[in-house]
Amino acid sequence: MVAPISDYVSVRRALKDVFAQMADERGTETVDARDAYGRVSAEEVRSPVDMPQSTTSRMDGYAVRSADTALASEGNPVSLKIVAKVGLGKKPRVKVGPGEAARVATGSFVPDGTDAVVPVEEVSVRGRGLELRRPAMRGGHHFPAGADVRKGSVVVRRGARLRAQDVGLAVSVGVRRVEVYKRPRVAIIATGSELTDSDFGAEKTRNSHGPFFACLAEALGCEVVNLGIARDRESEILTKLRKGLASADLVLTTGGTSMGPFDLVGDVVRGMGPSVLHHGIRMDRGRVTGIAAVRGRPVVMMPGPIQGALNAFVLFALPIIQKLSMAGDETIRVRAKLTREWEARRKFQDFTKVVYLRLAKGDGGVEAEPLSAETESMSLLVRSTAVAVVPEEVRSMEPGQEVEALLLPGVSFSA
Repeated sequence: MVAPISDYVSVRRALKDVFAQMADERGTETVDARDAYGRVSAEEVRSPVDMPQSTTSRMDGYAVRSADTALASEGNPVSLKIVAKVGLGKKPRVKVGPGEAARVATGSFVPDGTDAVVPVEEVSVRGRGLELRRPAMRGGHHFPAGADVRKGSVVVRRGARLRAQDVGLAVSVGVRRVEVYKRPRVAIIATGSELTDSDFGAEKTRNSHGPFFACLAEALGCEVVNLGIARDRESEILTKLRKGLASADLVLTTGGTSMGPFDLVGDVVRGMGPSVLHHGIRMDRGRVTGIAAVRGRPVVMMPGPIQGALNAFVLFALPIIQKLSMAGDETIRVRAKLTREWEARRKFQDFTKVVYLRLAKGDGGVEAEPLSAETESMSLLVRSTAVAVVPEEVRSMEPGQEVEALLLPGVSFSA
């Protein structure tokens, strides 16, 4: 028997109740620094060395003693003897004395005894002799030891998601291993006897929601546990839910959340004895969304129509994944001006609304065109590039009004 939805709870209240059941800390693992891209650091990593470890040259040229060149001019060139050629990746053994110079390359260590580099285009070379027509500045074209990174300085912050440059810096200073939080595991269950993962006939519907939400979870740095399709039978739904709760940190279901004879997900979750269960949320679209916590693990029950399902993902799954990731809110937000009026649907004016936007560059900055279509329309999502979450108390917005557009990995851009 499908339980009717008699009341709707706010998005904030539902999320707060589920958060209260979730653990604050995550398990960790140690990975090779070269494999840490996209992972969230569980430790503060400090550089074991200065970088560069010794002074290097910024230019192809000649390392000299600036005092030797102090009197150099066009009318009084200074001649120096080239005594060495310094290669890359090796500390030079030569020490340059008075009246001498050494050939250096960009990035090579400068030899002892020198305090300046003269670019190759500013000198004349004849055999092993070097002629300068202007003084070299002490420290000129030097990249001093520790100028980029000081020994003991932080190179990876705890709670930071490592980018390519973070990995590059860690490897360059000799960090070999990094402790990171385990990736959130998200189990996805598509419900509905009408669904198929193979070619469909007239009576079947392709399971597009499963791959869609798998893409979004992966774009957010999660591992996906694809549990496939559960037919409209309580026993199948229960079996899939138990597998999801045993193997993942978050379970997402699609379909089966409304009040028809085949909408069984809410009742099945209710029968599992959740510590929190809210079925019916003050959100448009997607008011038949459900959210629960079973043994401390969240379950988000998303509606079948794709817009309601994505709205539930944005309002519930996204913040849950961010909490599980331990990286905080990484959502990119852009201020944009509406190109036309927007009004909430009359029946749900006092609900939290999710508005789909198409962003474009305008003369005065970023412009946002609000889009609308039937809740089953996937093509609407293809046309949109961002969403705006509109609070319960806002019922309409005027052309030119500024909105906060959320850019979501997997929706707004490919991660």
